[in-house]
Amino acid sequence: MAFVNLRNVSVSYGSEPVLEGVDLQIEPGERISLVGRNGSGKSTLLKLLTGEIAPDSGEITRMIGLRVASLTQTVQQAMSGSVYDIVAGGLGDAGTALARYHRVSREAATHPDAAHLDELHELQHVLEASSAWSMHQEIETVLTRMSLPGEALFEHLSAGMSRRVLLARALVSRPDLLLLDEPTNHLDLQAILWLEEFLLAYQGALLFVTHDRAFLQRLSRRILEIDRGRLSSWPCDYNTFVDRKAGLLEAQAHEAKVFDK
Repeated sequence: MAFVNLRNVSVSYGSEPVLEGVDLQIEPGERISLVGRNGSGKSTLLKLLTGEIAPDSGEITRMIGLRVASLTQTVQQAMSGSVYDIVAGGLGDAGTALARYHRVSREAATHPDAAHLDELHELQHVLEASSAWSMHQEIETVLTRMSLPGEALFEHLSAGMSRRVLLARALVSRPDLLLLDEPTNHLDLQAILWLEEFLLAYQGALLFVTHDRAFLQRLSRRILEIDRGRLSSWPCDYNTFVDRKAGLLEAQAHEAKVFDK
């Protein structure tokens, strides 16, 4: 069953059409790259998929219970707390309990009073009941691989480091559909290579936007191109897409030349 279906979807901003009559189906396990010129509508399509905006016309259906996580280019300023807290927050209630346990255990290390010890004992029961201890290890692994300081305050980080934290938050949540907008921005080579391996092993569906050609070529197995409001699908890697697109443009130019003649 498809995760998401878009049927004849259109979106306009004022009198300017951004997407016109778009059809799209995303299946489990797909790795899709979204390409197009700046301002072509890539961010609009991502917002449609997350449900952040609704189409002006057409229909969007989602699998019941679909879990979607996304990384946008805009950092959410309202978020606060430690880096560990923000990343754990991507795990829902279990992540909230883990973040609380993480904070209380630090406090208990410096002030080992009865109140702290009682709360730790209670949180241990909650975490054991939700099988959340493995999630703690997942968080620690992602923080280490992305060189993120778990104890640092999110609100004091630079914009680039904040995006790294939000990428980590999206990754640990293990959603059905993962949407990433320029995920390699502000990452060093080691972190990019780890991210590639992580996403290659990822079992859900992935749709991403990137200007990193090497990342795009290694990850994508299908190319979606937005051009003048239309969406076309190319079931191939990026290099093959470039070759096929060049051939198509050459054929169109030849047809136009013959027509003009």
